[in-house]
Amino acid sequence: MNTIITGVSGFIGGDLMKLLSSDNHFMPLGLGRNILNKTDNLFNVELTNEASVRSFIDTIINKKIEVHAFVHCASILADSNNHKDINLFNQNNLITEHVILIIKELKIKILINLSTIGVYPNIDGEYFEHSVVKPSKNFECLYSLSKFCSEELFDFYLTEPACTVINLRLSQVFGDRMRQDRIFKIMENEMKQTNKISVWTNGERISNFVPISKVLDVITFFINNPIAGTYNVCGKNMSYKELAEKIIQINEYKNVEICLIDKGLPSKVLINGDKLKKLLNNHPM
Repeated sequence: MNTIITGVSGFIGGDLMKLLSSDNHFMPLGLGRNILNKTDNLFNVELTNEASVRSFIDTIINKKIEVHAFVHCASILADSNNHKDINLFNQNNLITEHVILIIKELKIKILINLSTIGVYPNIDGEYFEHSVVKPSKNFECLYSLSKFCSEELFDFYLTEPACTVINLRLSQVFGDRMRQDRIFKIMENEMKQTNKISVWTNGERISNFVPISKVLDVITFFINNPIAGTYNVCGKNMSYKELAEKIIQINEYKNVEICLIDKGLPSKVLINGDKLKKLLNNHPM
């Protein structure tokens, strides 16, 4: 089962590439920006560059490779330096445009698009797939807005002719290879260096965190069971104090001091994953 994976130079795409490569049922084709050791199934493709994208398409056509599914993990992420730079939004939209081009040219029938719960506002409440979309109320507004645009553009351009489009809105994903500037890693690194964890908002802020293992299981499920729709992929809604306690538990550290700091926005954003849970209960993995 030939499956294209974008973003294999990154966290989720790289872990997915490794997982599918170990399963004889799959033949993953990985696309990345900085692949030094190219192989028959790893391609150095710049998704913001049309010439690079068309060269990849020509390669697949010339090799007569029939692609079953496309898992889109690649994006330009927001950080403290670029989160207000409109180019972040524009470049991610250009990536979306080129993904559409690849899927249409190669006549791929399944798209699994990794989106974000950042499409919901960072305001107290419980958020379902049908909830209001308001990324402007998030630090990562431009990134989250570009991901919502990708959901809409894929639905608009790809469902005719029939391509099954699956949008997965991921909560905060944690795992060994995650970015160091994410709250999970910030807390974990502070603990390892000082044996303490600083928790802002007095630990009251609530967010949702999901392990990479669950994300990979869900992606694999949809490759095998292409059921169109938009789904929240989430783990546990927990306070940041609970997150600190979980990090201590995972690492099996002892006598770690949790320092509660009365600063920051104590928003309580609850992500509801019942839609996906019900689907998985009806179609066991």
